[in-house]
Amino acid sequence: KEYLPKLPSPEKLAETLTTKSVEVESIEKMENDFVLNINLPPNRYGDAGGHWGLSREIAAVLNLKIKEPEIALKESSESTADYLNIRIQNSNDCLRYTSRLIFDIQVGPSPEWLKERLGVCGLQSINNVVDAANYVMLQTGQPLHCFDYDKLSGKKIKTIAVRRARNDETIVTLDNQNYQLSNQILLISDLEKPLAIAGIKGGRLAEINERTKRIVLESANFDPVLVRRASRLLNLTTDASSRFERQLDPNATKEAVNQVAF
Repeated sequence: KEYLPKLPSPEKLAETLTTKSVEVESIEKMENDFVLNINLPPNRYGDAGGHWGLSREIAAVLNLKIKEPEIALKESSESTADYLNIRIQNSNDCLRYTSRLIFDIQVGPSPEWLKERLGVCGLQSINNVVDAANYVMLQTGQPLHCFDYDKLSGKKIKTIAVRRARNDETIVTLDNQNYQLSNQILLISDLEKPLAIAGIKGGRLAEINERTKRIVLESANFDPVLVRRASRLLNLTTDASSRFERQLDPNATKEAVNQVAF
């Protein structure tokens, strides 16, 4: 309703969508909200995998005027290149990598409204930084990830690389699981160590916590075949991998990263 204030009742909306667009499998009443469980075809994740895209679909079906969110960023005059270098080993593995640096942040609990909205959508609140990234993923359909800038190797200028894993590499993920990697798996790393399994799950080494003051915000587009293969090899499926496997729009990375920064 933030984007379409004149929506019909959940029941009427579900009926219309199922008839004219996408199948609504069920409607759930959760506290003061409703959840429509939608069976979205794989080829629609690129344009309708988030609340924004689905709102545009509903606006077209119901001939409604959509209220687009406004983003007005306040940016520093300093150049990101003075602090961060991005290296892409193979452009076919990563079609686009967008990042922003956000400094002087304070990590803490999220406001209640954000916790509630994430909970309704089945996500657990972690902290205000991680929750903001997850919330924008739900909005746009574009997964994002945050790294603690000061935990990356290097002094003045840090480096983030998107590369294939070596066969002898391992990574401990955010849930303390240890994974053996191979050259078929795409990694995010700094100059020394793996930071995340690209498109699937972050690692512990650059985890955001209450001591974090500077973050790198990642919004990327990875080869869906690579993400799907890595997910099967590691037996690891996440909200992010489920989206990346279905081939997202590379143009969505900038919109999503700006929304989190805003």
